[in-house]
Amino acid sequence: MEVFTHLGTGLGNVFGLWTFTLLVIGIFVGVVAGALPGISFVNAMVLALPFTYVMTPAQAMVFLTGIYVGGVFGGSISAILINIPGSPASMPATWDGYPMTRKGLAAKALGIAVTCSAVGGMISALVMTFGSQPFARFALRFGSAEFFAATILGLVSVVAIAKGKMLVSLISMFIGLAVGAVGLDPMYGQPRLTFGSQILESGIDFVVVLVGMFAISEVLWWVAEGGKKTEEVTGGRTQMPTLRELYRLKGTIARASLIGSIIGAIPGAGAVVGAVIAYGVERQASKRGDEFGTGVEEGLGAPETAKNATTGTATIPLLTLGIPGSAATAIMLAALTVHGIQPGPALFLSSTDLVYTVFAGYLVANLLMILAGLIVARGFATLMKIPEPVLFGFISVLCLVGAFGVRNNISDVYICLGFGLLGYVFRRMDVPVAPLILGVILGPLAERYFLTAMMSHANELSVFFTRPLSASILALALAFMLWSVWPQFKHWFRGRGGRRSALG
Repeated sequence: MEVFTHLGTGLGNVFGLWTFTLLVIGIFVGVVAGALPGISFVNAMVLALPFTYVMTPAQAMVFLTGIYVGGVFGGSISAILINIPGSPASMPATWDGYPMTRKGLAAKALGIAVTCSAVGGMISALVMTFGSQPFARFALRFGSAEFFAATILGLVSVVAIAKGKMLVSLISMFIGLAVGAVGLDPMYGQPRLTFGSQILESGIDFVVVLVGMFAISEVLWWVAEGGKKTEEVTGGRTQMPTLRELYRLKGTIARASLIGSIIGAIPGAGAVVGAVIAYGVERQASKRGDEFGTGVEEGLGAPETAKNATTGTATIPLLTLGIPGSAATAIMLAALTVHGIQPGPALFLSSTDLVYTVFAGYLVANLLMILAGLIVARGFATLMKIPEPVLFGFISVLCLVGAFGVRNNISDVYICLGFGLLGYVFRRMDVPVAPLILGVILGPLAERYFLTAMMSHANELSVFFTRPLSASILALALAFMLWSVWPQFKHWFRGRGGRRSALG
């Protein structure tokens, strides 16, 4: 009962005039920043950080919460409409969301995306409100070995999204792992895979790869097609799903919310891992799993629910342990530190109003995100009516500016263009791009966690199998992989049996 009392106080604080205004501004800034290719909502949070100095701690957290919640969803708008994810976590939205757009169902796809994102975010906010302490104790049991196992689970999901292209998907993923390894060795500081180039010594940022492989390759594809209009984005409205349609997605939303909430509570895992794993699990669980990639509602709803379901629970380690669970919550930690507040277990006793104002901020932000998503999506769809030479020119400039802004390095612009060409080649050869992106994002994480675990346990590989949580996650990854490949092996064995019967 005490929780409801504190939550009521938090809601009262959120609906204060100035605090609520900051929340609305934050949501719109996040959605717009997420929707624009190459401009990440994390960058928007970094730029917004200095403005929080003149706010109260509660107002600062609510403002950043709005940008965070809106930004995680916003990347799906461009992913669905033009096949260019605004953020890495929105990459799965291109797999079924963009095919829906090509079928003339862009309005329906946007409606499913914003609704599922809001529901996933609300569930995550409720889990954060009522389950922070148990989740914090669970997250505290994670060490480097467990983080490595969770990252491996994310990489194994490539098998589940291979869509009958197992070999080329694995090749694409290993290319991504190689790209992620470029730069200085994290242990000895020695350059590797740089081929003597100083440009590559600082590594290759995954945002630059993402922008090149999706956005620049899309522009190159349009140019190669002679400037022909290949897809039509119809309408500027968002068609919200009916209650009956939402009821049909109840299993998808439940599974994805569970996956996203758990992944979000693990520091460092993030929305990308949650969205990809949710997509892979849903592809195996859904009766329409074989149709995924062609514009299936479940294939869009699962990752959209999961990625926003990570937002609330990613804040749990921050508030309860002082450990940021994502890049966005790291910026929130900086905002709290500036105001002289140290997150941790004592925060719930010393600053109860602040904690529950943050909880209430997440609940309200996910509701307001629906309105913000509708408005921004309509504006973005209107943008699609601009003549394509102008539109693709605008996208190219925006992406190259975004690539430069990642590290303020002109070399990233050249790298972005190079990966744009590679993405075009991949598309021509019908090689999936998503596994490469996952390899670039998760490869360095897996390496860092692996090396840390080995150094902490006298270079004993057995640490990954003797620690219960690590062993359980690796066993889950193995089971997930076997579950994913079994239909293909069964089809292969049936084919061989049929050929033997014909020969016999």
